[in-house]
Amino acid sequence: MSLNKELLATLQKAGAAMFDADAQLRLAVKRYGERVQAAVAANPFHLGNDTLFENWKMVARLSQTVAAMEEDLRNVYQMAGALSDVEPSLPDVMPALAAPASEAPARSASPLVSVSSLAATDVKIKRKRRTPAAKPGPVPATPLPRNAARLLRHLRYVLKTKDFAAVKQTAVAKATGIPMGSMTAALKRLAAAGHVQTNESGMYRLV
Repeated sequence: MSLNKELLATLQKAGAAMFDADAQLRLAVKRYGERVQAAVAANPFHLGNDTLFENWKMVARLSQTVAAMEEDLRNVYQMAGALSDVEPSLPDVMPALAAPASEAPARSASPLVSVSSLAATDVKIKRKRRTPAAKPGPVPATPLPRNAARLLRHLRYVLKTKDFAAVKQTAVAKATGIPMGSMTAALKRLAAAGHVQTNESGMYRLV
């Protein structure tokens, strides 16, 4: 496959950046050399001259390394460009499609059988048995809200199914932790769902 233009542009940018780094390091080597010469000329026996000289050699090695990297990157870019120019385009290397083979001659149709030669047969019609419709199952009960479910659990201990009894909302609220503002709504939900029954006096019993 040929290399795309974006890759070549990236290599070109990297080579330009490496070229700039090489130029700056060459300038740093030159200035460091001038600094070492000036220090040695001013005081050849100064203890800091050895450090300056070692730093100069280190900068020089860095400059040589970056110069070699810049040369390698330049070769990579040239090879990538040559690869894109030499490789043939996709339509030129695609194999030619073979022509479709000719269709085989159609077989001769078998002679039609005369209708009069067919023997009459009795046809039995099978009646499909009707499957009885499935009876609808019980409708699942709607889950109660949290306060109503908590109240129902408490009322199952304090109420009966035969006799009506008064429900003291203040005592029930302390026992269940249900807020007083939600107690009336929870009782109405239980009555509407058929869990409890109330009479004219406002007393309740379990259903």
